[in-house]
Amino acid sequence: MELKGKTAIITGAGRGIGEGIALAVARAGANVVVNDMNFENAQGVVKTIESGGGKALAFKADVTKKAEIDAMVAATVAKFGTVDILVNNAGIESSPMLLKDIPEKQWDRVLGVNLKGVFLCCQAVIPVMMNHNKGRIININSLAGRRMTFFGSADYTASKHGGVGLTLHLAWELAESHITVNAICPGATLTPLAEAGTTPEYREMVTKRLVPLGRWCTPDDIGGAVIYFASDNADMVTGQLLDVDGGVMTGYGEDLRPIVRKRMEELRAKAG
Repeated sequence: MELKGKTAIITGAGRGIGEGIALAVARAGANVVVNDMNFENAQGVVKTIESGGGKALAFKADVTKKAEIDAMVAATVAKFGTVDILVNNAGIESSPMLLKDIPEKQWDRVLGVNLKGVFLCCQAVIPVMMNHNKGRIININSLAGRRMTFFGSADYTASKHGGVGLTLHLAWELAESHITVNAICPGATLTPLAEAGTTPEYREMVTKRLVPLGRWCTPDDIGGAVIYFASDNADMVTGQLLDVDGGVMTGYGEDLRPIVRKRMEELRAKAG
């Protein structure tokens, strides 16, 4: 078990990619703090981990609130003794719309969760990791941080590019403390939320036009990449972006702007 004896905090882990990561990290032997705003979902993931013989703690905390994040880190240290791994997974995106139509409140919310949340969580765990002269910070980013998104809007793209910059800067800043900082950039990932928000026909269209390996990612695919970055195998890996995307970044594909704009119109009409 590659992570036996380690303790990991995973934000936004009550469902979807975060849940997949939490379960993968637990199977690898780590103690897991399952953070989510939906405490019931977090408790459900904890029960699954405990039923498999693992140790876990559910913790409700808003990643945009410093006091709540500090309390979560303190609770982790009190229960498990330290924090070895932080996975910044919590993130949101809005319905796709053009920049000229994005409300200021929406912009602030997306940047708050996706970028400020990463900043606050890193800031809270860094002193603990520095005290042990070792740690792993893994940011779940997006292909939107490498290029842009056609699933969301410019606010999401901006937040994910900021996450890439924060990852690179922290990797340099924390290297002398033997804390590695890396990011994973998933492609389209099949989660319950993605299934609810898209049709099978739409997903098939995206796959055929954009994904050389012929399928959407799964939470388990992302979990496997997290295990690598968190393990001793990645001792000399920091400041890296790992695309888990089925080959999307090879450049295979076509101009989807007409399709995306049609989808924007359909969503707007549906919302009334």
